[in-house]
Amino acid sequence: MTPVTFDGCFGWLHRPAGAQAEMGVVLCNPFGYEALCTYHGWREFAEALAARGMPTLRFDYPGTGDSSGHEEDPQRLRAWLDSIKTAATWLRAETGVTRLSLCGLRLGATLAALAAEELGGVENLVLLMPVSSGKSYIRELEIQHQSWLSAQQALGLTPDAEAAETIGAHGFRLYPDSLEMLAKIDLEQGVQCPAQRVLLQDLNESARLKRLAAHYQAQGVQVDLQIFSEYSRFLLDPSYSETPGQAFDSALEWLGASAGTAAGTAVEMRGCAATARIEFAHGRETPVVFDGGRYAGVFCQPLRALEGAPAVLFVNTGGVHRVGDGRFTVLMARHLAAQGIASLRMDLSGLGDSLRRDEALTLDMAYARYAVADARAGVDWLVAKGHSKTVMFGVCTGAYVSLHTALAHPAVAGCASVNLPFFVWGGARTRPGAQHVASSVVYRRAMRNPRKWLRLLTGQANGRAIIAELTRRLCARITARVSTALERLFGQSTPGGSVRRIALELERKGVRTALMYGPLDEGLDELEIHFGPNGSQLGKLRNVSVKVVGKVDHALFSRAARDAVMAQFDAFLRESVLGARRETVAPNPRLHVAEVPQP
Repeated sequence: MTPVTFDGCFGWLHRPAGAQAEMGVVLCNPFGYEALCTYHGWREFAEALAARGMPTLRFDYPGTGDSSGHEEDPQRLRAWLDSIKTAATWLRAETGVTRLSLCGLRLGATLAALAAEELGGVENLVLLMPVSSGKSYIRELEIQHQSWLSAQQALGLTPDAEAAETIGAHGFRLYPDSLEMLAKIDLEQGVQCPAQRVLLQDLNESARLKRLAAHYQAQGVQVDLQIFSEYSRFLLDPSYSETPGQAFDSALEWLGASAGTAAGTAVEMRGCAATARIEFAHGRETPVVFDGGRYAGVFCQPLRALEGAPAVLFVNTGGVHRVGDGRFTVLMARHLAAQGIASLRMDLSGLGDSLRRDEALTLDMAYARYAVADARAGVDWLVAKGHSKTVMFGVCTGAYVSLHTALAHPAVAGCASVNLPFFVWGGARTRPGAQHVASSVVYRRAMRNPRKWLRLLTGQANGRAIIAELTRRLCARITARVSTALERLFGQSTPGGSVRRIALELERKGVRTALMYGPLDEGLDELEIHFGPNGSQLGKLRNVSVKVVGKVDHALFSRAARDAVMAQFDAFLRESVLGARRETVAPNPRLHVAEVPQP
């Protein structure tokens, strides 16, 4: 597979080995958070198509993923449709295919169907869980957002309102002009024949699906219906999403892909053409493949570099690929470029587009064994590009990787860790469907609320899970205090003192380190266990600081949270890493970066 760019869009071309192929496939992403959840599975589907002789292109729509633009740019939905048509034209020209198939998931399936109607000449159309009614999808997004808001408010966090007249969920929004166009979409009302053959996969053969099938059949289309039974395990938190092998195999068979050629096929990642790049107002981005084709990333370079500034390395959050929740790392990288600072956002091994070291490894094992070594390779690449110093940045598990990479690599001059869940890797403490256990602050507040006691006593809250986690935290707190006392008395290291030694080593190395937390983040418990409330004991160190940032949720799903963290990182770079250096740079108001109050 090879990273490619065309017309401001970033994508990956999966070429088959062997003879010239006739059929090419364009994959059309779902919208927003669903695109993050399904990213790895979508890549595996593209690999399977290519292994069976079909050149396949997957790409990011304008204003999404690594492509150029912003979600608030005008007429995004129209731009997405046009980009699918451009992708089809580019695939034909690049690979020489003469036959075309479009395959989309959720809103991507809807866009694929509409683009096929406008394109004409599409042979196969694969619609996985298509959104047949735009109005219904808008309502679904609003329900998702309200559900998330309710969950945050139950914890005691009230996120700021999102932009007026926008609708979306989990860090992604649709704006008024796109909503107006989306509300008019009804696939059952289409008048153009989209393709010769259509495959519809859905949870069941609902009345809605049968009506859509009948509509296409009335236009002379050969239509087949299949059940997408693995949907609920695919559209899941990116850390737990499972590739729907049965659904994809059914689609491959329907497309007439030759069987038996994909087993054991090794995926090779190749570097891009020298002309592949994404241009934006204050810089340009280049897809990079490094360390012998193991890692994938995007290098963001400013048009006007700030002399003496370090580069920034962004690493993954959980199972999310390099763009980050809410596309945060893309926006931050381009914001930093406006200030003259270069950055690399990379995928750790087995995440996003980087290759797996071991197919048998779980996500937890990959982080525990390889993530820090992966990030060190990213720092090495930046050093080789002429950036002698690097600042690490990560959220949640990425915060852990950033902290330990700062300890391990001499070229790391600074580290910003946001919502660090733990200082020493102990594996994820939650699993799909598990009862979430909140910050201890939440439970201390809840003890004064009779309604919370009623929920606990009536079984509406999982008291056993809550008690088990709070007990673990109490034991950890006691262990940390005993370890401190023993080390002071006898001067010998103890296992419980390992976290304190991390902070002391960062101080000794002179690595400027900022630990940032939302006011109700669970990571504050770990911080308090080892360093007192809000990390008060770290105040004795010159190079390590703690900041509790209001309105910040754990995954930075709200725009206000992303703006606040971006502003805090700006201040950290300016005051701690750049030595209070203040340069006049071209602002980028479209990023809506909040101002940090000056002390």
